[in-house]
Formats: sequence, C-alpha cells, structure tokens
Amino acid sequence: MRVLLIRPPARHTVESEVPEAVEAENLSYPPLALLSLAAFLRDQSHHVCDILDAQLDHLSNEEMEQQIRDFAPDVVGITCFTVQLVDVMHSIRAARRAGVQYVVLGGPHINDFPKESLALEGVDAVVKGEGQQPLLELLKVWEAGEVAKGIKGVIAHPDDPIPEEDVYFSNDLDSYPIIDRTLVDYTRYYDVMGEGGIFTTMVTSRGCPYRCTFCNTPRHRYRVQSPERVCDELEACINLGIREIYFVDDTFNITNQRVHDLCDEIIRRGLKFSWTVRFRVKGVDRPLLLKMKEAGCARIQLGVEQGTEEGLLRLKKDVTSREIEQAFQLCREVGINTVAYFMIGTPVERTRQDVLDTIEYSIRLKPDFVMYNILTPFPGTTLYDEGVRDGVLDLQPWINFMENPTEEFKAQVWDEHFTRDELRDLLHFAYRRFYWRPQFVVRNLFQIRNVSDFTRKAKAGLRLLVS
Repeated sequence: MRVLLIRPPARHTVESEVPEAVEAENLSYPPLALLSLAAFLRDQSHHVCDILDAQLDHLSNEEMEQQIRDFAPDVVGITCFTVQLVDVMHSIRAARRAGVQYVVLGGPHINDFPKESLALEGVDAVVKGEGQQPLLELLKVWEAGEVAKGIKGVIAHPDDPIPEEDVYFSNDLDSYPIIDRTLVDYTRYYDVMGEGGIFTTMVTSRGCPYRCTFCNTPRHRYRVQSPERVCDELEACINLGIREIYFVDDTFNITNQRVHDLCDEIIRRGLKFSWTVRFRVKGVDRPLLLKMKEAGCARIQLGVEQGTEEGLLRLKKDVTSREIEQAFQLCREVGINTVAYFMIGTPVERTRQDVLDTIEYSIRLKPDFVMYNILTPFPGTTLYDEGVRDGVLDLQPWINFMENPTEEFKAQVWDEHFTRDELRDLLHFAYRRFYWRPQFVVRNLFQIRNVSDFTRKAKAGLRLLVS
C-alpha cells in the first residue's frame, strides 16, 4: 500500500495569545514522530511511505490536496495535536477530496480523546499510544480487505473498548531503525537561538515519571536508548552536514548517570556538534555540566514556571527557588547558555504585582533567553481537572470543540484573577521588560558570529519591538 504521513499546517492553533514576534519565531522542527513511523514501515514492510510536512511549507488546503493527489496514497496518516485540531480537519477533508481510501489519526490528542477523534468526519481509525507496530498491523488488515478489529492500540469502531492506558509500548527503543531525515527537506529547519547551521531534533527517551500539574505527557513506562544507539543516530546526522541538534526528550536528565554515559560516548567517538537539551533543575551539578560542556552542549532549557515556593508547590515542580538559582549560577560559571521558561496567569498569581514579581525573578536568574507563556490548562492535565472541579474552567467548550473544531475557538486560560486581555497585556510587558534591557542587547551583539546570525536575530528583535 502507498502511505502518506502528514503533519498539518499550523494556521489555526488554539494556544493562548503570544506576541506576534514570538509567534513568528516559533519555527517548525522536523516531524520526528512521522519520520520514526516512516522508518519503521520501510524497515518492516513492503509499503511505500512518504511524508508531507504541510507546516514547514505553509501549504494552503488546495496545495495540500494537490500534493496528496500527486502521491496517490491508499492510506493517509495524520499526526494530531489538540491545538491544531482545526488544521487536522482541513487535512482530513483534503485527503478525502483527493480520493484517499483510508484516513488514520495518531498523536498526543488521540491519547486523551480517542473516541472523540474517531467520531470526526472522514476518520477510519485512530492509534492510541506508540504507533509503529499498531499502524503496521492496521495496514496489513486493510490491505487484505478485512475489518480492523482487535488490533492492540487501534480503535476503528465506536464500540471498540478504550484502554485506560496507552496500549502499545516498545521496551526496546534501540530496536527501532535510525530515522532517515532526507524524507523531508532537513536543511530548512533551524533554531533562531542557535548558530545558524543545519539543525535537527532528536529523541533519546520516551515518557516522564514526574507529575507537573500543567503537563499531559504520559508519566509511565519511562524508557531510554543506549548511548551507543544515540551516537549511531548522531553520526548519521553529522554525515548529512547537521551540526546543531536539539534533544527534545520530555526530561533529559531523569538520572545524571545516563547523561554522563552519553557524554562519554560522544567524547569517545570524537563527535563534533552543538546541542541543546531540556533539563529539570533538580540534579544539576557542576561535574555534570562540565562533562556536557566538553561533549558540545551549548544550551540548556530549564522549566522554571514560577519564582515562589507557593507556585512551585502548586505546579508540583518538586524543586525550590534556591535550587533554581543555583542551577542558573552553575550554568553561567561553566559557560553553558540557558533558556528559562515561565508561566503567566497561574492560580497563585492573584494580583498584577504577583505577575510582575515573576517577571523580575526571571531577570534576576540572568538566563540568556526567556520564554513566557500564558498558562493554558489543557484537558488531560491535573490542573485542568482542578479548574473544572473548582468552577474556574468550563468543560463544555472543550467538548464542543472536540466534536466540531472551529476556527473561532479559544483555549481557556486560568481567569480566576485576570481577564484574557489583562493576561495578554502582561505577557507583552514581560517580553519587553526582559528583551529591551540594554544588558541583553549589548551581550547579544557581542555574541553574534556572522552576517546570517545577525540577520536572523535582528529580524526577531525588530518583530518584538513593534509587537
């Protein structure tokens, strides 16, 4: 069978409002999940599989439909995020207009809303959990002209049982084939905070054992790739000319020993590249940072979210403000850049001054970059359940959106203490307060490496100034 995997465009996301400048710089990263699926299908079957990244190419519905026609797939698989549900529907309709026989959905949204997703017009099946093996078995059944019943992880009929947990997991991540990044135009992905070289992302683990109340990442079955398997993929990337890599594991440093082992293998093989990683503050220490620096780590992203003990406890961050401050200090001393993530409009921010205190705390940490976001409790998170229970959030708008995605829908914010407009104004103020500081401007001017680097960062700065 001919299989086309689609990442929908991102023209109608329902995330909270952010400054136009920040929105413009939320650049598309490679569709890792689809690349992994394609690699698996090519390795384990005879099916012809390709990828259409409509987000990267900013395709209109008509352009997307034409490209689907050109490939002439029997099956279209669409990755589905809740914030892109409107664009998912446009993709489904484009596939149907192009004459596709089967449409299957997968992705994070399906894990939380499998029945609602299956009920969307034009959907033949959904895959809950990791999709490699379930999709392979689903294709086998469809190719034989049989009814899709009893496939682990697949829901194809309204009366199919919905498991309590994601039903398919691989406990051996090393067994998956290495991703073929040439299935997409890999040279077009880049990071505005990076060095301007060819850029990609990688995943070296799956799952997260922690319980932050605003996150809906599956908290069970944390699994990792071996350092050897990770470095094999790194070598494949380097052979393509890729020199900047962002490890997008939900939490890279579940254990420090795993990070040490990986750095040792990178150093042993002599791999030369610059890398960014998502870290928890808990566990950051000098020996680990020094080893990471030696292995090429240039930047660490740290989810701070709040600067008060009350806020950290409410979000279940399992860290103290003192540990946060120490982590940023250590990164500065070692020479690794930092990106701090903060939320505005959390339940513990009851007054404007509370939010301003959060902003000032972000400055005192002296990160190289900061990302602020308005807290948006999504269904499937503990915080969302608490908001519904306490009457702060209304379940019905989300139910309506799941059943009938519309462009007019706006995700709910935590509006117990602030209106949406007030939060938007505070968010704009936060970005201006941090990025307009002379210290920030001067420091980054001295860090610019070349004309291309200057052009990218100047454009981002100008957008911020006028937003």
